[in-house]
Amino acid sequence: MAKPSIEAIVNRIVISVIGRDCPGVVYAITSALAKEKCNIEELSQTILKGQFASIFIVSAPEGVTEEDVQRVVSLNLEARKMDLTVAARSFETETFESGEETDPFVVTVNGSDRPEIIAMMSSIFAEQKVNIESLKAIRMGEDSNECVLVFEVALPMSINRNAFRQMLQAKARSVNLAISIQHENIFEAIHRVPIV
Repeated sequence: MAKPSIEAIVNRIVISVIGRDCPGVVYAITSALAKEKCNIEELSQTILKGQFASIFIVSAPEGVTEEDVQRVVSLNLEARKMDLTVAARSFETETFESGEETDPFVVTVNGSDRPEIIAMMSSIFAEQKVNIESLKAIRMGEDSNECVLVFEVALPMSINRNAFRQMLQAKARSVNLAISIQHENIFEAIHRVPIV
């Protein structure tokens, strides 16, 4: 009888932590995970207007559940009087797969902020089966109404690049927004900061 693969028996848990930022938050989270012998495989963390937001994917020992992890991380934050919310869930191995080769593109949109910008632009991606892999929305200043959106997308090879570009440009022009669509390699080459 074949043995199960290592991938099949790994107990992976996804943890998200959101709330008011302060020094020591990352230590409070990671020290609690270390006590449970959870290994951090991947994580992403950012600060938005003073709000801490993170997602961790960890491998936990057999018998450690998502409820266990949520409890110990929450208690560690509470003990340090940190105002954050913790959620944990089992890692789902079946993720979105288009089944088609894709190319990474960066779509940058800028102009006057309005409630429907992200929904309007993302509707085109959804209709064309283009997956958004990362998205940043930035206000240029507290007193400014100018915003910048940066979409990192996986563009299926079957999509006509010129037609897709024209579709996005037409939508942006209709609401007085500027837009650029670049292959990720070109975008990174243009924005790369030289090491001195």
